[in-house]
Amino acid sequence: MEYITPLLYRNTFNTLSFLYKKSAVEEEFDLFRIKDVLDSFSEGQIFNKQWAVQELNKLIDITHEECLVIGSWYGLFSHMLAESGFKGKIINIELDDMCNKIAKKLKVYDNIIFKHADGMEIFNELNYENKILVCTACEHINDEELSFTLQQKHENMLTCLQSNNYYEINSHINCKDNLEDFVKSLPLKTIMYSGTKKYKNEYDRFMVIGK
Repeated sequence: MEYITPLLYRNTFNTLSFLYKKSAVEEEFDLFRIKDVLDSFSEGQIFNKQWAVQELNKLIDITHEECLVIGSWYGLFSHMLAESGFKGKIINIELDDMCNKIAKKLKVYDNIIFKHADGMEIFNELNYENKILVCTACEHINDEELSFTLQQKHENMLTCLQSNNYYEINSHINCKDNLEDFVKSLPLKTIMYSGTKKYKNEYDRFMVIGK
């Protein structure tokens, strides 16, 4: 599958084995993490990240020196972006530090970095025009908090955001009914791309790229 390398798959299997062994002796490595890692590499997650990488690559140029990924989970998007040819630093921001610990074991590319923090809270530290801002999990972020943060971003920062209408998951606190509602909720001055993709007739995923 495009952007997914044999080395990343091998690292994934090795990491799952590591988690299973650790779960027997260390409480913080519970068996839930094995399923969570597998979920992060599900067909739907690969589908969503691949879409983002493909559309971003049409807009990325040599001025974009870094990519900031908010809510990076286990870093799948960063691996796919690096595999597509992006050479700049890719900074993954994740509030769950265990995700970061596991993501480091999955890591393939040297330009991928993991940072334990709340992306909404530390955004201003990393808010520069030469960065790309990516969040493929806007459905997990409070609408007002997301809007406030985006209002602070540098006007030239290329921004890629995804959400969905998959209301059935409890942690999805900010779903949107359709693409139009998602676009209206975002304080972006320029929309460079917007689209909807249906996943197995289960839900629609929306993506907006702009500044």
